[in-house]
Amino acid sequence: MTSLADTHVHLLAGLDDGPPTMDVAVAMCRMLVTEGARHATALAHQNRNYPYNTADRLRSSAAALAAVLSERKIPLSVYPTGEVMLSNTTLDEWRAGTLMSVGDHKQWLLVEMPHGAFVDVLPLADALRSEGVGLIIAHAERYAELLDDPALTQSWVEAGCLIQVTARAIAEPWAPEFEAALKRWARDGCIHLLGSDGHGIERRRPKMAAGFARLAKWVGRKHATRIAGTWGAAILRGEPVQIPAPRPSGRSWFSRMFGA
Repeated sequence: MTSLADTHVHLLAGLDDGPPTMDVAVAMCRMLVTEGARHATALAHQNRNYPYNTADRLRSSAAALAAVLSERKIPLSVYPTGEVMLSNTTLDEWRAGTLMSVGDHKQWLLVEMPHGAFVDVLPLADALRSEGVGLIIAHAERYAELLDDPALTQSWVEAGCLIQVTARAIAEPWAPEFEAALKRWARDGCIHLLGSDGHGIERRRPKMAAGFARLAKWVGRKHATRIAGTWGAAILRGEPVQIPAPRPSGRSWFSRMFGA
């Protein structure tokens, strides 16, 4: 079985709209292991709705979860991460040390759009790149402005951003046009990471396997493993990743690389 890396799953008990208790968080971790995951973010929202979710709080909560998983011999490595809602203060908050990077390695920041809005990340990406930090666009498939504009997607990737897609969106696309756009992203090299966006065991369960299987049909198992496993695990561990640049319209990046 391929070892998957869930780069977007809420596992910190009682910190946001994810698991309310440690028991639910542990049950989610068991579910992820069954799905094939061996690495996962121990993630909580960082936005104005959760003002007490400081980097220190996320760090200590993730350590507590890791200790329980070790005690119960659940083979899942978890990494403290904040899901940062973009605002006009994001850069200042990062520099003040209040935001939690992916895995606490100060290499990547997982960001989402403000509710009901779409903002250009390029100014923030440029500012952070000079400090050695890249942006990961959380559940990027939600943003039609990005998904339906290959040139915009490419400009964000060229600026150092990585595109994360929710596994369920690939496994169960809600419209043919949406599926076609996701498939184009995948085949053009514009999907870099997979996440479940899991929040609980009854609602928004942490499911990865079906999304990985469908992705493998689109781009082949070898490349799907990079997206759903290899690259995510490296980022969560704080290791460098070499991700090929997407190709412009025409013959796809996937075709050029693999001869498809």
